[in-house]
Amino acid sequence: MHFAQRAYVLLMLTAVLAVAGIWSSEPGLLDLWRIPAALLLIGLAYEGFLIRKAAVTADVETAPRAFLGREQTAAFAFHNESSRAVSVEYAPVTPVGVEPVGTATRKVVTPAGGAKRDPFTLLATRLGLQTWPVVPARLLGPLGLAWWTRDLHLDVRIAVAPDTLKTVRGRPRGNPAGARPRRVIGAGSELHQLRGYVQGDPPARIDWKATARAHQLVTREFSEDQHLDVLVAIDAGRFSRVRAGRLDRFGLYANVAARFAEIVIPNDDRIGMIVFADRPLAVCAPDRGLPAVMRIRRTLEQLSVQSAESDPLAAAIRIRGMLKHRSLIVLLTDIDDTSVADQLVRAVRLLAPPHLVVVAGIHSPEISELARSEAHGWKDPWVALAAQEHEDRAESQRALLRRLGAPVIAASEELLEKRVLAQYESLRRSRRV
Repeated sequence: MHFAQRAYVLLMLTAVLAVAGIWSSEPGLLDLWRIPAALLLIGLAYEGFLIRKAAVTADVETAPRAFLGREQTAAFAFHNESSRAVSVEYAPVTPVGVEPVGTATRKVVTPAGGAKRDPFTLLATRLGLQTWPVVPARLLGPLGLAWWTRDLHLDVRIAVAPDTLKTVRGRPRGNPAGARPRRVIGAGSELHQLRGYVQGDPPARIDWKATARAHQLVTREFSEDQHLDVLVAIDAGRFSRVRAGRLDRFGLYANVAARFAEIVIPNDDRIGMIVFADRPLAVCAPDRGLPAVMRIRRTLEQLSVQSAESDPLAAAIRIRGMLKHRSLIVLLTDIDDTSVADQLVRAVRLLAPPHLVVVAGIHSPEISELARSEAHGWKDPWVALAAQEHEDRAESQRALLRRLGAPVIAASEELLEKRVLAQYESLRRSRRV
């Protein structure tokens, strides 16, 4: 219980009358302080009796499923079954995996026999099932004398899943340059599109019926079937808890893997996943179609960042035993962490050959800015030197991985997904896998 403004007025009046009674020689003023004190005590007892019977409950109105890193509309809903309006002041708490609404308390007035909604926007930042905690609140008594503490229990759960593609992916266009056909062992072909004749096209590719209709030479362009095995390896070690924009790095890697799976399956490629920390935590064998995507998404929903150090070599040993023929492996990890640099190099050497390994991670622009920032204090030159040394070590690490034949992607959190998908399309077109 906390006193409201009216209670403080009665307390002040009680104190003033008590002092006046002590200082005054009039006997009638000696006991006047008892009147406001009695009114306050009787009023508090009356409010306490009514507040105990006040039927005020709370709920959170939102979709039962949220996507990691995507904003979602929601609202705190307060239901009042009492016969009078009740003022409610509450702290807008959220689960650990949901971005806090704010630290400031909010106040709503719930009408008698009705409900009051307080809308807000939530942002899911961690995967898995999130249970809403108890909302600490207090109700204003009917006489306005005190705020009465009440814990509002919410039976609300929200499942956070990896994000999906927001745009419809267009079908890859063919190369209109008129490349000559080549024989590929085990590859079939299907009609991709019709286009205008380009000098150098073989006569066998000319579609004479379409040519007669268009009154100009038209060439049939075929696409070669190429079925790849793609495996995404995600680092869930302790360093993956570092913030990368609005998510931590593990959340960013999970979104990249889930969207990457949606890009791969239209090409009839097989997609799999392994999540590791100091040991492999979850493994999804490469498979085709929507079941493979759903398996990856369900697996990611059950995982979280571990407190152990990452061990890419342990993951590489598991991958080497799982993949039986040449595959594309996309390793999402921290490529600037020098503590695991030796293990990362050994993991790439173990996997390539026979596999093609693409190493991708976050490159923090803040460190580069510290290395180039102007000095304003005596500590700034030392900070710049430390940042420059970190940049040099990270660049040496990336150069070593490239010498081993592994394409390296170091990008900001906004560009990482785009760079990974572009690398996949480039490797597929060049048939390097």
